[in-house]
Amino acid sequence: MGSADPGRRNTAIDSVRGLLVLAVILGHYGELADRTSLLTWLGTGFRMPLFIGLSGYLFSLERARATPLPRLLRRYNARLIMPWVAALIVYLIITQQVALLTPYTMLVRPPYHFWFVPVLMAFIVVAASSRLSPVAMLGIAIPLSIGAMYVFGVGHVTQAAHASLLDRRFFIYPIYFYYGLWIARRAPDRWRTIAAIMLVPIGVVWWCKLYGEPNLAGEVAASLLSSLALIYLLPRIRTIPYAVPVVAEIGRNSLFFYLWHPMLFGLWTTAGMVGLPMLATTILSLIALQMGLARHAGIAGVLGMIPRRPATADAAAPIPLAAVSGSTT
Repeated sequence: MGSADPGRRNTAIDSVRGLLVLAVILGHYGELADRTSLLTWLGTGFRMPLFIGLSGYLFSLERARATPLPRLLRRYNARLIMPWVAALIVYLIITQQVALLTPYTMLVRPPYHFWFVPVLMAFIVVAASSRLSPVAMLGIAIPLSIGAMYVFGVGHVTQAAHASLLDRRFFIYPIYFYYGLWIARRAPDRWRTIAAIMLVPIGVVWWCKLYGEPNLAGEVAASLLSSLALIYLLPRIRTIPYAVPVVAEIGRNSLFFYLWHPMLFGLWTTAGMVGLPMLATTILSLIALQMGLARHAGIAGVLGMIPRRPATADAAAPIPLAAVSGSTT
């Protein structure tokens, strides 16, 4: 199979992306409410691996390799990097974390949810610059990622990389990106699809069982099992002709929702809101802001939204090369 990017938006994929962003927001809310809750634990097992795998699945490798790297980076600068920089500047001002080495630190060990964009861009640059086949890149990623999972952990006990090293997710997540890239170039197989459907709940239930029984080997295996099985199902999900419009729109603007929801958490918490009302108000505020600002192309672009276009133009708009035009841990 060729690239997974056919040149048209796919509402089923947008809906998956929207659900994942909502899961990220819910997971971060769970961390604020109770970092040790089952809700928080459930999301850490496969939410971000699936996000990274979706990014690899949608990445147009052939187009990227046909584009000079400086031009490719300029393309991502407008749609991914600059919104990340804008949100990061706001975050640093609010938290007063500006220091001499801040620019370097933000690239190699970014705080909170900001790790996603540097990690994703690293995978993209490696794939675009390399002349290795997708299967060769996956072959390198498998031992690297699994080894890193055992070194840094994936669940109950996670170890930060040494201060001189990159964020641990640079090492843990390559397997998912390059597996998604590989899956996009394989024809779906009926029996493997059935096996993947069966493996997903096994992996999820196993992961939930480990909530009360810490086990590093089990956590690595359960996370890999559920995440890789879900990524394998992406070609099938892509063919689903139905979508939830509101969720698909959130997925279409996933970078905006991903980058800015922690700031709105802080805003509404400062205003005295707590619990589920704060969560609901944050999501509704993001939807209202997206609807109100999407017609202003300059503002929308800086904030990570996809500006609204006339219906005929929007229908032909290409799927962003980064599946997430946003997400976190």
